[in-house]
Amino acid sequence: MQEIGPIDHPEPGVWTQVADASQVEGQRPAGGQFALAVKSNIAVSGFRRSAGCQGLDLGPEDADAPVVAALREAGAVVVGITNMHELAFGITSNNAAFGPVRNPVDPTRAAGGSSGGSAAAVARGDVPVALGTDTGGSVTIPASLCGVVGFRPSAGRWPGGGLVGLSWTRDTPGLFARTVEEIERLDAVIAPQNDDGAAPSRPRLGIPAELVEDLDPATEAAFAAALERWGDAVETVDLELGRVLDLTHAAEMPIVLWESHRLLADVAANAFGMAPDAAFARLVESVSSPDVRAVLEAELVHPVTSEEYARAQSEVARARTAYAGLLAGQGLDGLVFPGTPAPAPPLGQDETVEHLGDQVSTFGLYTRNTGQGTILGVPMLTLPGPVPDGGLPVGITLQGPRFDDRRLLSLGRRLEAAAAR
Repeated sequence: MQEIGPIDHPEPGVWTQVADASQVEGQRPAGGQFALAVKSNIAVSGFRRSAGCQGLDLGPEDADAPVVAALREAGAVVVGITNMHELAFGITSNNAAFGPVRNPVDPTRAAGGSSGGSAAAVARGDVPVALGTDTGGSVTIPASLCGVVGFRPSAGRWPGGGLVGLSWTRDTPGLFARTVEEIERLDAVIAPQNDDGAAPSRPRLGIPAELVEDLDPATEAAFAAALERWGDAVETVDLELGRVLDLTHAAEMPIVLWESHRLLADVAANAFGMAPDAAFARLVESVSSPDVRAVLEAELVHPVTSEEYARAQSEVARARTAYAGLLAGQGLDGLVFPGTPAPAPPLGQDETVEHLGDQVSTFGLYTRNTGQGTILGVPMLTLPGPVPDGGLPVGITLQGPRFDDRRLLSLGRRLEAAAAR
């Protein structure tokens, strides 16, 4: 068995807690051992589940989240808890309470978020596998910016208990790893299926026009190079998402603001021993990161109405029907596009960032390609794209039909091998 011990040189900002020798030795996995890092909004017995917020950094958890328990059965040894964007409400992992997560390729840049610590831990080589969570792109974005494999399963396919989450419609745990094969192996443990998940011999993938326009030149070049390397392994078709994108975009913020208010209020009520409304207000007061606090304070002052939420849920249902119809009508096995429109932004540019000569919303830019898939609840697999020496990582995302996760992973493994040739 592989020897698993405490992390020798944990990077400040990447980790919020690191296991000591007794914690590592006290874990007895059933299979071949591997080190696992876990995002700090996921419950792990004996570790604190702060969700990157000092107000919730209260004490060790009594039990594992179900997804952690499943990975322990596969041989996981939890060696530490990783940093994140506070309460998962952002995409840079610039955390005012626990420090920024720096990009392992260029420490002057962000690792992405909200699962930035988990992606960085894998990219640094601290661990082979790390757990994150994804609401609006929080696995895809840091995987893309750090140059690792990231997998967001179909929403609801993996167990979601034990999380400090933002949306029961959009949230799911996800994994970072060095290879698709490793994710494929662990997915079979977390969500076993009877089908073999074999991808078609020559899959047909759509390239959405809306997700490849206005790309950073480095991202555009990496995407073109990835398609060229894959060669005849796939057939690509240009298309427009159109109505699907209109519906998902309209639903994104009402869904997350309505649901996060209630989920965070419940977590705070349990933590503080208060009624949910009072506990939510206290939680907001404890938030250190200015961008996160501004979002939560705005929700307190101008909450999403029940009518707005009902309309958003209707848009989610219509978007999912339209997406399934689009894939079927075009004879597509999925979509392919850059995980983010640009490489990692400089640290500290949480509100706006320069893109193609203009100052644009950082959150809007980096979630532009991911938001639609998270509303659709579909699987998304991000592979490192080819970049020149000295360049920043660029991720290439494959997106499949809902609950067709095994087939998407099979396709990703095949394309990973084609790119390596």
